[in-house]
Amino acid sequence: MIEFINVVKKYPNGTVAINELSFNVSDGEALFIHGKTDSGKTTLRKLMLLEEKVTSGDIYFDEVPISKIRTGNIYRHRRKIGVVFRESRLFVHKTLYENFLFVLRAVDYRGRALKEKARKLLEFAGLWELRKSYPEMLTPVQRQRAEIARALATDPKIIIADEPTASLDVQGGLEILGMLMKLNAAGKTVIIFTKDEELSEQFGKRMITLDFGEVVSDRPELRESTEVKNEAV
Repeated sequence: MIEFINVVKKYPNGTVAINELSFNVSDGEALFIHGKTDSGKTTLRKLMLLEEKVTSGDIYFDEVPISKIRTGNIYRHRRKIGVVFRESRLFVHKTLYENFLFVLRAVDYRGRALKEKARKLLEFAGLWELRKSYPEMLTPVQRQRAEIARALATDPKIIIADEPTASLDVQGGLEILGMLMKLNAAGKTVIIFTKDEELSEQFGKRMITLDFGEVVSDRPELRESTEVKNEAV
């Protein structure tokens, strides 16, 4: 599904953030991309979302080089990818339900389908009973569960999670990673960027480690996933 071929990203100041990076991500795979600060994780995510352009090499999605995507069609590419950011993107002045209605309207849901989809996503996150709550009233884990559900608004094929456990304790981190693994078991391709190697290892999935923009290890999946498949939302 995703293929990186000799990808280089060099900034005008001479910094090489990604250096001759090559790897594949299979359809339906769960992949952890691990690395410390300045390892290249953020640049890699931005390249995948076309927030940055490669200096050389290319990235393929479904055999299509994303460097060939015209500016006016970038939004279509991004709708294929649900992004879970490290920091909450929920609007603080809107209730949880209002947040979901707003996002779904932005991707062309209307009428009964709009309300049904909002409810389905909130139920998936276990937050329907809290739909009238504002983000500040939620726990950090609840907010992150909402972020994951929000990332599903476009029915994406791929979920990218950027440090989804950074602000959580160990138990909360396991809960959020478990939710992402359930999406993977339902057929989503899931890519998780993380600094927390120890927490990620508990799921036994493939892990690529970056350092100075290069792959220093690519550990295969250690065991078959034991997650129970969920109905896709």
